[in-house]
Amino acid sequence: MAASQFSDTLRLNRNSGNEVYALKAKRIPITVRLLPIVFFFSYLNFTVFLFAYGPWPYPVVDGEALYIFLALAHLALLTGYLSAAFGKPRSYFGRWQVKSVLLFSLLANLILLWPTIAFRTGSWLLDLHTAISNPGIAYSHSLAQRLQTTPIIEYIRILLGPLLFMVLPLAVFYRCRLKLWVLGLGVFVILGTVAMFVAMGTNKGIADTIFLTLWLLLAGHLSGVSRLRWRSKVVLLAGGLLAVGLFLAFFSAGMMTRSGSGALTGYFTAARIYADSDNFLVQYLPADLRVGVYGLTSYLTQGYYALYLALKEPFVPMAGIGNSTFLSNQVSKITGLTEIMQLSYPARIEKYGWNAYTFWSSIYPWIASDASFPGTIPIVFFIGRFFAQSWLDTLRGENLFAVAMFAQFLIMLFYFPANNQVVQSGESYMTFWCIFICWILTRKMYRLKNNERICA
Repeated sequence: MAASQFSDTLRLNRNSGNEVYALKAKRIPITVRLLPIVFFFSYLNFTVFLFAYGPWPYPVVDGEALYIFLALAHLALLTGYLSAAFGKPRSYFGRWQVKSVLLFSLLANLILLWPTIAFRTGSWLLDLHTAISNPGIAYSHSLAQRLQTTPIIEYIRILLGPLLFMVLPLAVFYRCRLKLWVLGLGVFVILGTVAMFVAMGTNKGIADTIFLTLWLLLAGHLSGVSRLRWRSKVVLLAGGLLAVGLFLAFFSAGMMTRSGSGALTGYFTAARIYADSDNFLVQYLPADLRVGVYGLTSYLTQGYYALYLALKEPFVPMAGIGNSTFLSNQVSKITGLTEIMQLSYPARIEKYGWNAYTFWSSIYPWIASDASFPGTIPIVFFIGRFFAQSWLDTLRGENLFAVAMFAQFLIMLFYFPANNQVVQSGESYMTFWCIFICWILTRKMYRLKNNERICA
């Protein structure tokens, strides 16, 4: 069945003053329903494979508890997704329209882009030449700038986080419905943000942009909202491959030039291990590519070693603030109880030589800091369930907040091996929860009128 038929149509009939809503649902193919979970289930299990058999020989003495927990977590994500994957997408009952929200988002981004660049790089002008030729120097300079103080621009970004985030998912997903000048501004803002991250010598913003753009292009096509012709598919495929290639080259250059880079030295200080140069992934690679693989596999796997260490520790409940560094830091400042920052699982494993704010710990110890490790499993189940619902609502193409929420879940799941990415900073915390609330409030299945349930 054609992808353009995925959207549900709503017919309104009037009979004797009574409104009757008849939902004519078109079938969404099973392959489309399951596509996101197949991707992430494969990706997450692949990262566990890299942890066990990759070039970093982590000193796991008895990994039974670790691998059982990971198996349960992955199964919880899968079953949570499947519990909602075969339901019906819901209608949009909000008043905000795509064009209005996107215009406000563009305005906010254009106003804040240059002040953000000035603070994070130390200059109003982007020095991309230096950043590309030596990302390590650019990263060190940007980090020093950000550690000096927190200017008002960052507080403004926290408050406007949800609006700032909306530009990418809306511009990409609804691109065929936008006027050319609006789409052009959206592309300018997205590329300007990417350029800022290049100038900062950081990889995350670039990787997120590529990853989200590819998924949202696919979502727009499958929903029928922004269909891709075969020529566009070829161009986008080539462009996507080029973007991934350039990112990997930039990533490798960053690993080669960052001060104290474990990828360059082949030594991971927190685990006191040397990379295995005879590992099948790197054995026949040239030196530059080998450094890149060391860095990438370290990023994808070091969080599981932190999880292994955290599973040894007793549960110390943090009453809902342990899952977010930003949230626990704010509570610590307000109450004056500095010891709060030492209660999370990632902080308590620092006695093993770990650093909670330098290395990655996977998402699980952060959630477990509030819910315990057994309690983390049902939370992962509901993450999978909400993820499926956001995908179905995105395929319907009506709810702009569903599209943005789907993008948020993409980021969350992409960083499962690393940390609880969507709530770690103030801007990301505000963005995730505001968009989540807007999505939930605008996806009602039915409404009540004259004490009767009316299907929507």
